[in-house]
Amino acid sequence: MDALTFSALFTLLILCLALLARVFDHRITLAAVLGCTIYLVLDDLVTGLPHLVTTLDLLPGAWNWSGKLLSIGLAFAVIKMLRIPRTAVGLNRPQNGPGVVIGAVLGFVIWGVVLGYYFRPGQPDAETLLYQSTMPGFAEELAYRGIAPSILLGQVRHRSTHGGIPWVVICLTAAVFGIWHALQVTDGRLHLDMVPELIPFLGSLPGGYLRFRTNSLWVPIACHGAANLAFHAVGGLL
Repeated sequence: MDALTFSALFTLLILCLALLARVFDHRITLAAVLGCTIYLVLDDLVTGLPHLVTTLDLLPGAWNWSGKLLSIGLAFAVIKMLRIPRTAVGLNRPQNGPGVVIGAVLGFVIWGVVLGYYFRPGQPDAETLLYQSTMPGFAEELAYRGIAPSILLGQVRHRSTHGGIPWVVICLTAAVFGIWHALQVTDGRLHLDMVPELIPFLGSLPGGYLRFRTNSLWVPIACHGAANLAFHAVGGLL
């Protein structure tokens, strides 16, 4: 029941934010709002599915490997079904020089170090370091910095990509990403923690910018993984 309540609230919040964003970016159609909402809600559902259906939790370990793999599987199914071009998602090499990529990754490493020093997550094991440096970055960036913006910008059915930095879409997906981390429903009670909301939101803004600045999703994926790794590694040293 809590999962269904979360999905209903998450759906409502995405719809409200996307409709607001539509006021500022007229490329966002009502069909795009609905499509993006359905996709992100489905992504949340499949990510949490192994916790609800234990037979789907096929991979051992303390972290949600199975859920992230289901999320990635859903993402590629949506790309295929909607015929979203690889360039629209950003599944191509960065088109800028290596200096931009290296600088971006180093910046996110510093961000992870600062957060790790402040929150001190404790001593990580090998599984934690491997999981945090790979799965969240790939699955979450693919959903929130790749597919969701593509749907919102109408880059489906092999339509060409839009030029420039779509700041309205970047801010919208960053806000939704923050809400996804912060919103909790426990025993029918709603909890919204602003710290887990603010940190993913702030990290998503440069991540979204880099996605369009470099025309590649691999850059925010690398930055996300590097920040997570730095966060847990530094936390274990304190």
